Amino acid sequence: MAISVVMPALEMAQENGKLLAWRKRKASASRKGEPLLEIETDKAVVEVEAPGDGILAGITADVGAVVPVGETIAWLVGPGEKPPAKSVTAAPVARGSRSPERASAAAAVQAIEHRAEAAPQISPKGAASG
Repeated sequence: MAISVVMPALEMAQENGKLLAWRKRKASASRKGEPLLEIETDKAVVEVEAPGDGILAGITADVGAVVPVGETIAWLVGPGEKPPAKSVTAAPVARGSRSPERASAAAAVQAIEHRAEAAPQISPKGAASG
């Protein structure tokens, strides 16, 4: 099954990211966790890891492109598999909205933010004893 590679949200108010470099070539194999691409936001340059195992295909963003958060920029497919049609890519997200596409693109960042917000309210000893 094809795995969507999306522009991640690395900052709370981030709307776009600039694709600086592909670390893998089209049609090359990639393993989960390997560096796949490099992006730039207003505040940082970050390497993005492959979200799963597969062959890089269906690249829709070139180096230098500014891509909205949550938009599919490539696919990781299995041997002999083709990437889904372009119509399957995530729709552009309206400013400030929290669609499922944006949520999945920013899941790691949101999880960290939620843990950071909740941390002062939770006591390690009192958390288990309701």
